[in-house]
Amino acid sequence: MARQRTKANSDLPENLYRYGRDNQYFRYRHPQTGKMHGMGSDKIKAIAAAKKLNHILMKPSDLVRAVLDSSHESFANCIRRYQEERQPLESLKPATVKLENYRLNALSKDLGHYLADDLTVKACAEWLDGFKGNAYTKHRGTLIKVCTFAVSKGLMRLNVGLNTMTAPRLTEKKRRRPLSKEWYDLIYQGAPEWLQVAMALALVTLQRRGDLVLARYDDIEGDRLKIIQAKTEQHGHRAFLKIQIGESLAGIIERSQQIKPLNCPFIVHRLPARRIPFDGQEHHGQIQGDYLGKTFQKVRDQIPVFKEMEPEERPTFHEIRALGGALYLRQGFSKEYVNLLMGHTTQKMTDDYTDRHQQWTECAAELVF
Repeated sequence: MARQRTKANSDLPENLYRYGRDNQYFRYRHPQTGKMHGMGSDKIKAIAAAKKLNHILMKPSDLVRAVLDSSHESFANCIRRYQEERQPLESLKPATVKLENYRLNALSKDLGHYLADDLTVKACAEWLDGFKGNAYTKHRGTLIKVCTFAVSKGLMRLNVGLNTMTAPRLTEKKRRRPLSKEWYDLIYQGAPEWLQVAMALALVTLQRRGDLVLARYDDIEGDRLKIIQAKTEQHGHRAFLKIQIGESLAGIIERSQQIKPLNCPFIVHRLPARRIPFDGQEHHGQIQGDYLGKTFQKVRDQIPVFKEMEPEERPTFHEIRALGGALYLRQGFSKEYVNLLMGHTTQKMTDDYTDRHQQWTECAAELVF
């Protein structure tokens, strides 16, 4: 809510104030930080600057927003049109659409009040600075997609400055620690049985959590388990796997069949304390990928060794995939074997996963020369 203007400042625009002896100086109050900035003693210049700053820094009222949202020049309108016209053409999975819409809603809430052509690199950069790590990368990518779409539709001018936004932030070194076998065992011991099955299945098959929770008993054909990797499906045959069921995998599947509810068609399942339906649910024992990841984190965070780490350092469920790949290599399996199981299109992608688990041999070099 705007402050009530005093009589001394009644002739000034919002956020501009007189101060000093005889009120001969002016200062501007930043509407977001509350910090005061000197504007000198020239009233005309101070008023002009304050009006321009108010236009950039102040979000419009709901009534103004309603008008702007109906305008093709509103950035909020650019976002809405992107969702209606462009997003459906990208063949995104429902879960991906949900995540992108989450980012679009945040973008509209924080930057939607801008006129499209008034959106500055500074405003975008300050908004992105509120995110860290992968969240920064995802929100930046979504912002670029909307701006690119808006330019292609003539909703905003091609702003050369915005192109600098495509340069990724210089990020700090990745802090997430790789999951060691010892740490895996600690988490496994504290996990409920259904999570133990999921962890073992991830370690042996090297599949992502989103694919694991969709694996079904009727996907088993003879001695093969069929899995379609959702993330790499668009890359062709590499994503369509028929995994041979060896002794380890057979044991995991057999154990999962003993977990209630016994009639659940999904290999990774549980008996919920209460039934809470979700989009795409086929059975009340079905598990979502997010729930799997969060339960893993909950169990992990009860273990003393992880309590001593910063939250961003603690390994996630996804790290099981890298650990499994490294264990395969240590047992003498080839890089190509691991590459095929992971479904990667290049060996470099597989190396990026497994190299973090490189073991070093301690030695010395003490020759007197």
